[in-house]
Amino acid sequence: MAAGRACRIPLFNGTSFDFLKPFSSIHLCKRTSASLYHKNRKGTEEDVPEESFSYKLNYVMRNFVPETKKFAQEWKRAIVANPMLEANHGNYESVFRFDSKPAIDSWIVTADKDNQGGKSSASFVLSQNRTGLFRGNLCSDVPKDGKTKYSGYCNITYKVPMRSFARENNWDWSIFNSLLMKVRGDGRAYMVVIGTRCYSDINWLNRWSFPLYTRGGPYWQTVKIPFSKFIISYKGRVQDKQEHLPLSMVNSFGITIGNSAEGPFCLEIDSVAVMYDINLSSKHAYELYQDRNLEGQT
Repeated sequence: MAAGRACRIPLFNGTSFDFLKPFSSIHLCKRTSASLYHKNRKGTEEDVPEESFSYKLNYVMRNFVPETKKFAQEWKRAIVANPMLEANHGNYESVFRFDSKPAIDSWIVTADKDNQGGKSSASFVLSQNRTGLFRGNLCSDVPKDGKTKYSGYCNITYKVPMRSFARENNWDWSIFNSLLMKVRGDGRAYMVVIGTRCYSDINWLNRWSFPLYTRGGPYWQTVKIPFSKFIISYKGRVQDKQEHLPLSMVNSFGITIGNSAEGPFCLEIDSVAVMYDINLSSKHAYELYQDRNLEGQT
C-alpha cells in the first residue's frame, strides 16, 4: 500500500471508512441501521427544518405581549402557591381531571390508521358523566405494503406542557411513590406510558410503562400503581438493565391499547393523581443488572 494513499475498509451493512486519514476526519460513508442518533424526538427519519431568523423575529414580535403576560402569571402563581415540599401517608395531588371540553382537547389521539399502518380507529370525548371516554375499534390486520409487520394499536397522550416563550415544562413527582387512577373499563388490559424530558438524543425515546388491568361492568375502580414497578423500554423493547423512573422530570403521560384481541374497546377515565403511600418500598421492583467491568470502563 503506497504511503499517503487512503485505503477504504469495508464494514457491515455496506459501510466503509477511510483508513490512513486522521481520526478527526474518519467518517462513515453510509449511516447504518444500528445508529443511535435521532433526527427528532419522534425517532423518525424526517429532517426537521431549521426556522429562519426572520421567522423567529416575527414570532417574537407578534407574541411578545401575550407571552410576557403569561410569564408574569407564572411568577405570580409561584409566589402565591404553597407547594407541597414533603408528603405524608395518604397525601395526593391531582394531575388530570376530565370534566370539561378543554381538558379533553389537551390530549392527542393516535392510531395505526393515522400512519397508514393499519385499520384501527379511536377517539377521546367528553362523556355524559363529565368524564373522559377513550373508545374505538382495534384491528390487527397488517397492510400489504411489504414494510409493516405488526398492527393494531390506539393511544392517547397528553400534549407536552408548555410555559411562556415556548419553553417545555415538566411535572415534579419526586415526593410521591405511586400513581392513582379512577377508571371504569371493559375488561381489557391497557398500558400506562410515562416519558421524561431528556437532553441527550439517545434517551429521547425511553418510556416507562405498566399494564392497567380493568374490570368489566358498571362499577368504578381505583387503581394504584407503584412507580417502582414501571418498566423502562426503548422503542417498545424492554431493556435488560432497568432504571428508576426519574420522577422530577416527567413531561409525557399516555394510555395505550395494543394486542391481538380485535373489536371495540372503551375506557372511561375520571381522574389521574399521584400519591404517597408509606407502605410501598422505594426499592426498584425488578432486578437491576450491574456489570462491574463495563461500569469500570465507562
